[in-house]
Amino acid sequence: MATPEKLIVFDLDGTLHRTDAFAVKIHQIVQGEMKYPVQTPDEIRSTFGMPSKEYMPLLLPGSDEEAQKRYGRRVVELEDEYLHLAEAYDGSAEMLEQLRGDGWVTAVCSNSSVRYISAVLKAIHLDELIDEIQPLEANSRGKDESLACLLERVQPQKALMVGDTIFDLDAARKNDLPFIGCLYGFRPTEMAAADRKVALVSEIPAAAQELLFS
Repeated sequence: MATPEKLIVFDLDGTLHRTDAFAVKIHQIVQGEMKYPVQTPDEIRSTFGMPSKEYMPLLLPGSDEEAQKRYGRRVVELEDEYLHLAEAYDGSAEMLEQLRGDGWVTAVCSNSSVRYISAVLKAIHLDELIDEIQPLEANSRGKDESLACLLERVQPQKALMVGDTIFDLDAARKNDLPFIGCLYGFRPTEMAAADRKVALVSEIPAAAQELLFS
């Protein structure tokens, strides 16, 4: 890929993908199967966006590493079974089409595996509208390092980040990128410091253009 003029980097869960459409149910099923307390949807949603090393102790209080591995394997099995329930936020496809038509290169940077990112994007019919995927690499300590890897690979002239959690905001700040906070996502209260805030997916193209070029 030639050096793009402008790159827009999206978080996946809570930004493009309405994760709670199927993920909450999966976690509740596996918690019950493994005899851990079955948490409320709000408790489970509060872990979305975290790396696994941070969310596993919250989902499985008092668990050891082996239990967490078994939990992770079972979640993956059920993801394949329930992925047909996955949904994009309304207007996501149209928003991405508009951005690409305006010359933006689109990317997803997520604290998830490339398997999960690719499967979800395909399930919510956005895979053909995303140019670059950046998973959490095995040696990365957080989303800021993953974002740095993406920027190094793509080498855009200008870039910005779009997300819904403090992890996304911190990643943008540590890479000196402007940030658009999604108030429709899982953690609107964490978006106070965002450079721009959007209440709807359809507001992203105008906010991105204004943020980088006005």
